[in-house]
Order: sequence, then C-alpha cells, then structure tokens
Amino acid sequence: MIQFIFFCFLLRVGVYSKEVNNAVFNVTHRNFIYDTYKYDQIIKVIVNDTTSQILDFYEESDKWRGYPTRVHAALNDSLDGEYPVFITATQQKGVSSWELPLVVATQNAVLQFDDMARTLCPHDAGPNITSENRPLIQITTSNPRNTSLNIKLRRVTDFYVELNKEVQLNVTPSTPKYYYFSFDKDPLNASQSISKGLLPRFNYTIPKSVMLMFESDDNVCAVVSIQNNSCPVFDNENDMLYQGYHLTMMTKGGISITQSMFPVGFYIVFIVKESNADCTGVSNMDTAASLEDWIDDGRVKSFRFRVVPALTYTEYITGVLAALGLVLMVAVFAPLLTLIRCSFTEEITIIEEGPGTSSSTNATTSETKPMVHVDDSETDSEPELESRRVPEPPKVEVELHPPLTLAGLSRAKPAAHSRRSDRYFWSALTVAVVYALPVVQLLSTYQHMVFQTGNQDLCYYNFLCAHPLGFLSDFNHVYSNVGYVVLGLVFMAQTWWRQINSRNHPKELGIPQHHGLFYSMGLALMMEGLLSACYHLCPNKMNFQFDSSFMYVIAVLVMVKLYQNRHPDVNASAHSTFMLIAVAMFTGYFGITYPSLYFWVIFTIVHLTVCFVLTMKIYYVGRFKLEWSLPKRAWTALRTHGRYTFVPRYTARAVLLTVANLANWALAAYGMYEHNKDFARHLLAILMGNAILHMMSYVLMKMVHRESIPVYVWVQFVLAHISWAIALRLFLDAHTKWSETPAQSRQLNAGCSAFSLLDSHDLWHLASANALYLTFNVLLALDDTLANTPRHLIPVF
Repeated sequence: MIQFIFFCFLLRVGVYSKEVNNAVFNVTHRNFIYDTYKYDQIIKVIVNDTTSQILDFYEESDKWRGYPTRVHAALNDSLDGEYPVFITATQQKGVSSWELPLVVATQNAVLQFDDMARTLCPHDAGPNITSENRPLIQITTSNPRNTSLNIKLRRVTDFYVELNKEVQLNVTPSTPKYYYFSFDKDPLNASQSISKGLLPRFNYTIPKSVMLMFESDDNVCAVVSIQNNSCPVFDNENDMLYQGYHLTMMTKGGISITQSMFPVGFYIVFIVKESNADCTGVSNMDTAASLEDWIDDGRVKSFRFRVVPALTYTEYITGVLAALGLVLMVAVFAPLLTLIRCSFTEEITIIEEGPGTSSSTNATTSETKPMVHVDDSETDSEPELESRRVPEPPKVEVELHPPLTLAGLSRAKPAAHSRRSDRYFWSALTVAVVYALPVVQLLSTYQHMVFQTGNQDLCYYNFLCAHPLGFLSDFNHVYSNVGYVVLGLVFMAQTWWRQINSRNHPKELGIPQHHGLFYSMGLALMMEGLLSACYHLCPNKMNFQFDSSFMYVIAVLVMVKLYQNRHPDVNASAHSTFMLIAVAMFTGYFGITYPSLYFWVIFTIVHLTVCFVLTMKIYYVGRFKLEWSLPKRAWTALRTHGRYTFVPRYTARAVLLTVANLANWALAAYGMYEHNKDFARHLLAILMGNAILHMMSYVLMKMVHRESIPVYVWVQFVLAHISWAIALRLFLDAHTKWSETPAQSRQLNAGCSAFSLLDSHDLWHLASANALYLTFNVLLALDDTLANTPRHLIPVF
C-alpha cells in the first residue's frame, strides 16, 4: 500500500515538472537583444512580439556629460496604432516611457505622429547632474510583424539659458522641448574636476527676479510651462497642469519669475497643443483647412525666447515716486490755483420808478416774482426732526414764461437742501462699503488661486509689463490707482474747507450748494481707485464690472450736480439716483455675460428712449410727463400751430440738446455696428460722454447768458480736457482684452513705456484720475462769480 502511494506521488511530481517546464518555455520564448552604441549615431533596430531591443550607450569623452540626453525615435514603417512600439528609458532613479505612433484625437479627426523626441531629466540623480549615469533604452512591441525604427541619442548643448541671450527652437506635439535657467552661479553644480571651459559662461550677478519673454511667427496654439528643477519634468499637455506655472500662447507671451518661486532654478517647457481650440476659443476649427495645415507642416511651431533681468528695487522706487509725485503735483496745484484767485464782486443797481408808474412796477414784479406753484403738503419724514420739520424740496409746476430764474426753483429751505444733499453722501458711503467688501474678498481669492494652481490664464495681465512685488503678481497696475485715492481725499478736504467758509454766506445769494454731492463725488473717486486696484489683482471677464462700477457712479453724479445747480428743487433724489446707477451696473454685467445681438438691439432701444425722455424733462424743466395722452396732445398742438410747433421757444437749450442727442445716436449706431463682447466699455463711453457733454453745455449756456467764468476755472477746464484727451488715447491703447481668449489677449501685450515700471494702462489710471479731479474742481468753482448775485437774477438753463 505504501509503495502504491509513493508511486502515485512520483507520477504526480513528474506531471507537475512537465507543466512547469512548458510554462517556462512559454514565458521565455521572447528574445532580448543587448548591444552598446555610440551617442550621435542613427541606429536602426527591428522589433516584434518575440524580439526586444536593449540599447546601452557610451561616449568617447566625458566633456559633454554636464548636458542632458535627448532621445530621438522615428518609425520606418507606418503603423495603425493597434500595435504601438514602446520606448523606455531607465535612469538612475526614474523611468520614462513613450509610444509610437503618437495618436492625437481631436474633435473632428484622429491624427498620428510617427516620430518623437524627449529630453531626459538631468536632475534624476540629484543636484549634481554630472553624476548621472547614461540611460538604458529598451524597445518592445506586441506586433507579430517586424517593425523597423531609427533611434538616436545626443546631448542638448544649448540646454542652459543665459541672460539676455535669444534661443530659437522648433517644437511639434510629439517633440516637446525644455530648457533650464539657474539662479545659481554654477547651474551644473559640477565638481571642480569638470573642465569649465566646455561649459557655458554666465555673465551676470544673479538677479532675484527675471522676465521670460517668448515670441513666435506661427499661429499654432502652444503651452509654456515653468517647473521646478526636479524630476520628473512634465512635458505633455495633460501632466504639465500639476506643477509650476503654465500658460497658453500663439505669437507672444511672457511671465515674471522670482527666486522665491524657484530658489535654485526652473525648467522652461515648450509644448505644442493638439489643436488651436484652447487658444482661439473656437472648437470647430479642426476641419478640412485645419487638416491641410497638419499635412503641410505637421503643426511645427518655431519659438524665440530669452530671459532678461527684471526690475531692481531702485527702478521700483523710481517708478513709484515718479507716479506719486505727479499725483501730488496735481493735488497741490488745483487748490493753490483756487487760493490765489482774485476776489470777484458784483454791484447790482436797481432803479425803481415812482409809485405811480404801475407799468414799471409790474415789469419788475414779473422779473423777480418766482414763477412756480409750490405744494406745501410734502414734509420731511425723518423722526428726529419731527418737532421742527422742514418741508422736502417741493413738487413744482413751472410756468414756462421767460425769463425763468433760479429763485423760482429754489423755494425749499436751506436745511432741507442740506439734508437732501447729505443723503447723497451717506447713500454713496453705504453702497461703497457693501459693494467693496465682497469685491476685496473675491479678488483676493482669485490672486490666491493663481499661486495655488499655477494657471496663468486665469488673469489677463499685460505679462510683459507685470512686475510682481510681495503677494502681488502685478504690482504696478495695482499701485497706479493711487491717484484716484489721493485726489479723492484731497477733493473731499477742499469741499469741507469751502463748506466751513460758506456757513455765514447769505442763503438767498448765489447757487445753492449741495456739498453732499461733492463729498459723494470725492468718495466715488476714492472707491474707483480701490476697486480698480482690486480688479487688477486678477483682471478677467468675470470681474471687469468692478473696475468700472464707480466710473458709472462718477458720471451720473457729475450730471446730477450740473442739473442741480440751476434746478435745486426739481433735482433727482439720492435713492432714485443710486437706483439708476444700480440698473446701469446690472445692465453692464448682463451685457458682459450675455453679449448677444438681441441684447444689443433691446439696449439700443432703451438707450434712445431714455435720451428722448430726459431731453423732454430738461427742455421743459422737469414738467414733461410721459403719458398715454401725449400723442393726442402733440397732434392737437400740430393742428393748432402748424409748422410753428417745431420752432423752439428756448433756442440755445434746444440746440445743445440736439447736439447731445446726435452724439447718443452716433454711439448707439456704433454699438449696433460693432456689437462685440466688450459691452462694459460701450456703456462707460455713453455715461462719461454724456457727462462731458453736459459740462460743456453748461459752460456754453453760461457764456450765452454772459455770465463770467473765473480765470482759474478756465485754466482747470482746459487742463481737464487735455487730461481727458490724453487719458482717452491711453485707454484705447489696450494691451489686454478680456473679451478674447488668454492666448489672443497675450498677442496685445507690450513692454513698459514709462520709468521701466508703467505701461499705457498705468498711465491711463494716472491721467484719468487727474482729469476727474480737475473736472471736479471746475464744478466746485464754476459759479463762484455768482456767489453775491441774488437768485432772481440768475437764469435757469
């Protein structure tokens, strides 16, 4: 029995041994061919599912050992991608693998490359790259047929980038390239035994920050990635998202890099994208025309790039002080010009007829009697003034019999005017605080996201003139808003000084002053600077309204102030004014987010309708009402008076309103013709254009009525419009465009044009701040010559 069991055991062992031998035979039937080859030689190898190639390399000299190795491979046979060839490079601490052919799947086509080239990471063995061993290359495939390919290894002798030296290169989707810039004096970290004569010479004292600028003559979409000097180097468009900084570009781009980002040095990686969709924003470009481009040039992109030193701290300080000096010069000049003005006095001689001359008495009465009916039933609603309530500015019905004077439109008591004026300031302050807090929080988050994700396409900087400082990626465009803040503070101080000095002024003389409106204008100027600075933390399409919101406020307040000068009792209230501003802001946001043709048509209709209503309101001094009976009354007047219906009774007012309407019609026509995505700029042009037109109309009407204007006001008026002309020129010289893709916006980027720190947009900030400040000073002192004139002698227009 025992013998039988032992016999069975031997039989089973024999069967098992045969199975093992068969298994070993099945596994080891693949042949591995090992051989050594020389650098810089083209090697032809053949592989199939049973034959793999292992290639080892040597060099006749170690003189180039400090430079990285680049692997080139190209198929000699056309493959369909079902049986790709795998190329594996084994280094001391890492393994890199690629496949041929490289299959590129786009939206409308599947394309492939039969060649590839990759640079092996030089820091695989540590900081001293001269200690890196040469790679071992293995080539395998599962194709049952023989597959032939050529392979070559070479040293990248232009791998190390020097300051101010241009480097040229060609890249395709299958042959990305990268280079290395070192903040160290010895970028190789090489030992003293390596011959320094064979290594590049770096002629610089190491800058703490540099600017990388790159250009291309091809409109092929590409990605430039900045990565730390560690392995692996991500040189394909999917993996490069996970390290360093990256951006899309077509013909131009740049980025500032500080040593705090990459203490030792950084890689500059160039990758050509598979399609142009990410750069153009159009996903259906991969059509027949695009396929022809693939056939003609295989998406080859030529680059030129160089690394230049960024600004020194001396240049930072020079630019900062120059900008601040310009602002302070204007801030001192305008008040000083007002202080040295001549004192204007006006003598008023009233000749009274005797008691029997009733006709003269009636004439005098008709000139001086306020032609207005006041509704005294309206009272103030503030509870703290219940005991001594002063009526709100009365509702008026104006009898339009010339001449209409200011006395007829300033019947409300000074205390009511003062309270009504102060509401503008408190409303503006409330809006500023509530609006600014979430803006600061949101834009700070955007700035943090840029550092955290490394995605330079999040923010539309002028990268060729975006100088980082501290936590700011674009310090100069944030700092250049200092003019708005400083000049806004100075203007509020001027308003306070005039308010103090006018307390003892007779209330029945001169133009009623709404100091609250002036305070609101100064506050709006400050907030424009603050929100513009926040916007420039990370400018893009989603937050552009923050940059222009208080420009809308300023434009509306200027128009309200000009109208209030001669119509104090029928002027718009604070809550209705800021409701109008809120509607403008919402319209701007909607136009930016949904810039369709239908929106432009609706907006244009509303715009022209508002122009018509406001024209009637201004011409009839607030008495015009848009009612259903209006067409009937117009027809009745036309039948009664015939063609004389169209003859204006107030010629000067009608002419100026006609000019203003023609300007608005021109803006509306231009907007409809363009109807591009930049609706915010169109809306800003409408509001600021009407504010400037209103101001010029006011000055012309003063001249028509032979009212004198002080010399210092004329000086400020001329300087303000010169500043506006300069500011407009600078504003139109845009170096970014958030309505396009980041890559298209980069094509507009340009270098700094002033003090090596400021570009045209920074200068726009300074020029527009000066223009607004001088304009405010004109409004503040425009009617100084009427300070001692009785109101019944001041005409309304």
